[in-house]
Amino acid sequence: MMALPVFSAPKLFTPTNLKSRPALVDDIIDLINDAFVRSKLPEPDKWEDPTRKRFPTRESYLEALGPDGIIFAIFDEDKIVPVAGAVLWEGGWRKKGAGVEEGWEVKAVAVHSDAKYLHQGLAVQLYAALEDISLNKKRTRSTQGCVTLWILAAECINGPYWRKRGAGGYREVRKETCGVGTWGLSKELGYVHAA
Repeated sequence: MMALPVFSAPKLFTPTNLKSRPALVDDIIDLINDAFVRSKLPEPDKWEDPTRKRFPTRESYLEALGPDGIIFAIFDEDKIVPVAGAVLWEGGWRKKGAGVEEGWEVKAVAVHSDAKYLHQGLAVQLYAALEDISLNKKRTRSTQGCVTLWILAAECINGPYWRKRGAGGYREVRKETCGVGTWGLSKELGYVHAA
């Protein structure tokens, strides 16, 4: 009989925490890279190399988080199961909203591929934790009681997921097209900015 998972509460990590825990960063990167590769499998012809990793090194992951980034993770005993990060929003890839739009960009969300971890609402718990901490950070800078979380979603990979989440507050703001070569694309790919 398979043991039921025992999930921790979402745990917060900052880049400073992570730099002092290289083994944890390696586990996070492995989880994200596995999910990134897995997401390409339904349409491998869209990618120059469907096995290309999202973060090839610890440094590339920490650079993507930047100095102000945060991540939340949930563990099943010592195994990291889902992870989600957030960085200050800078208007997206082409900076269309830079200086006008505010908030945090949800980044590098991944859930372990084992069936016992899928469809358990783990990513949703992490989004809620990101919303809470982002709102608390906002309150320390102003008196406003709301914060915008931004998502850049690849239309063919996770666009349908974010559309289902629309009832939870995410709405399409604009669409962009990423050209050949972006993240190893062999064809153009539509991206959605949702907030």
